Amino acid sequence: MNIEIILVGIIVGIANFASRFGPFFFIEKMHKKNDQRGAMWIKIALGSIGISAISAMLVVATLPPLLENPDKSIAMLAGFIVLSIIYFTFKKIVVATLTAALVYGLVYTYVPISF
Repeated sequence: MNIEIILVGIIVGIANFASRFGPFFFIEKMHKKNDQRGAMWIKIALGSIGISAISAMLVVATLPPLLENPDKSIAMLAGFIVLSIIYFTFKKIVVATLTAALVYGLVYTYVPISF
């Protein structure tokens, strides 16, 4: 794997984690309550790690194919839009993923777009 792609994945993961963790950490520090047990920032940090890791893996998984074959960008965009619409409408990730994969395959195979 290319070192630039690994660095992009690391940077995306750190930036995503910081953008999710930072505001909640500072809000919790400003509204410090003595009646809570334990530090709330630990719960916030643990909740932020999952989505940061998923975002970084998504970038690392999709960047190399896009660099090698830029014709896939329209198909990936179509699949992502379908995935987002179906998931946020019905809250069913399996149906959204399978439908998005089908749309990606159809667009990549039958829509003649070349760069």
